[in-house]
Amino acid sequence: MRARWLVLGMLVIFPLLAQATPTAILVDTSRSIPLAQFEALKGSLEAALPDLVSKGPVALYAFNDEPVKLVDYTTDQGALREGIQKLAEGGRFTLLYDCLFTAEKDMAAQGPPGVILLLTDGRDENSAVTLEDFAARASEAHVAVVSVGLGAADEKSLRRLAVLTGGRYAGLLGKGDAASLVSAWRDTEAALPPPPPPKTAVIQKSQPAAAPPIPPPPADHSGLWILAVVFLAGFAIVVVVLVVLLRRTKPPEARVCETCGRALQAWEAQCPDCLASELAITKPGVDPQTPAAPPLPEIDPALLRKGPSSEALEHTLVLDEVPVLVLRRGNNPPRMFQLPPGQVVSIGRDKVNTISVADQTLSAQHFRIVQKEGKFYLVDLQSTNGTYLDNARVTLAELGSGAVIRAGQCEFAFRLEMKKLS
Repeated sequence: MRARWLVLGMLVIFPLLAQATPTAILVDTSRSIPLAQFEALKGSLEAALPDLVSKGPVALYAFNDEPVKLVDYTTDQGALREGIQKLAEGGRFTLLYDCLFTAEKDMAAQGPPGVILLLTDGRDENSAVTLEDFAARASEAHVAVVSVGLGAADEKSLRRLAVLTGGRYAGLLGKGDAASLVSAWRDTEAALPPPPPPKTAVIQKSQPAAAPPIPPPPADHSGLWILAVVFLAGFAIVVVVLVVLLRRTKPPEARVCETCGRALQAWEAQCPDCLASELAITKPGVDPQTPAAPPLPEIDPALLRKGPSSEALEHTLVLDEVPVLVLRRGNNPPRMFQLPPGQVVSIGRDKVNTISVADQTLSAQHFRIVQKEGKFYLVDLQSTNGTYLDNARVTLAELGSGAVIRAGQCEFAFRLEMKKLS
């Protein structure tokens, strides 16, 4: 029986305690408030304390360069009066919005909705937050502001602050004006929404244990096997097609010389060995064998003599066509070689050549220039890097005046020039 009465008492007392409204008093202690009015507001606050404490705990804040909590939430009027008497002006700035933000955050920890009693001229300096930041949090937490003007108050800002939070603007504070302050506070406190009802524990009836879940059927992996078989079959088909295509592709037929049977390279239009035999190419310095000229009929030598001339023979300039080879190699200056008439001229890196060039890209005996029946022929001596005539690789080719021979990194220009005979 005694326990039942105790439970009933708790059900009645707890809602009453939950309806207590916390109040935060914020006082502007910057030097912008006249000193006489600042001392008068202390008396007004002390006169309003009994009404404020009767509704819930009260906290006291002061702000100038920073917000300071002088007295934490309490219903002890003595501690609150002592904090009010300690209020003193100072500082250089007015961090109004920072103090509002701090007070709202502390009030949210108290639980139910509350009221902020703000006494200031409404001017903020150097706050980190804005009026909109505070108003958004205050509306969400059901915290209303009762603003009271001090000094040369910015009443428009104070009215806006009260309207945004659902509070009241009590006007400018006069001497002994505690009644109007308390009246605005009571109207604001009465308009606050009721606190949410306390949560009650719900005892759930024990339910019979649920039957164990039915295990899922084993996964069917037959689809994976089918995909694997299809993939392997496709791969086998691709391999078979490639093998068939490779077998059908015939390699290019090898070309051979019809005379000697020597294999011809892709760039060779004629067998160089047979052509060399036809031209009777010899070693350097050896005159090629030429067929004997047919015998001439006997003619009177007197018919072959010129008549006397009025001009002396030494005044006649005799010119002849002389083959020359001009070497250009990198940035070196060009070098000109006059080819000896009627001789085979060999060019290479070795000193046994007619023209020796110290270049590692040349073979020891790279190519020859052969004169035959008034024509000149270029013969490659199976060189490593090949011999090119006018950008085409050759083994045996006829030379014309102005032809360019490239061997390794060397370039030879073949020309026929008219020079005076000595």
